[in-house]
Amino acid sequence: KVIQVLHRRRIVKFVGQMVDGLSLMSNAMRSGLNVPQAMQLVTDELSNPISQEFSLVLSQNKLGISLEEAMGNLSIRMAHDDIEMFTTSVNILKETGGNLAETFDSISYTIRERIKVESKIQAMTAQGVMQGVIVVLMPFALGAILYTIDPERIRPMFTTIPGWAMLFVMMTLQAIGAFAIWKIVQVRV
Repeated sequence: KVIQVLHRRRIVKFVGQMVDGLSLMSNAMRSGLNVPQAMQLVTDELSNPISQEFSLVLSQNKLGISLEEAMGNLSIRMAHDDIEMFTTSVNILKETGGNLAETFDSISYTIRERIKVESKIQAMTAQGVMQGVIVVLMPFALGAILYTIDPERIRPMFTTIPGWAMLFVMMTLQAIGAFAIWKIVQVRV
């Protein structure tokens, strides 16, 4: 479980670095470098994990594995849609020909915009969760305050059958409301 969390964190960090890495590769391709040379530039300029992963791709390529297969291995190790899009586009454009620099720019733009949208969604769902917590806890806090102010008026709620019925209805409505709020803030992208 811990290893899965660390691996997921590494993938997220890698995808975050891809924006800079792809921009760097795009500029390198425009200046006349090929894909392995551009990847080497990324390994020299950027930090881990992107430098480690690209270095591993280049090492596999030097050992005789085709660049396409080494890129496929990268997308297997770092399973993410953005990485899959990158490796697939490199493999397709190397076979068919095309402007890799423009492709890297468009992938970089796509990743940057997706990260913006995901960040906005996370902020909005965090706000919704906090509002839900406040709404769910408010009756309990209000009940505790009223009990400390005037315990004689609140005591029948805990000692009589109509009070128990009201508590049951309140707890049921609280549970339904909490479930509804939880379902509302569960946003899948």
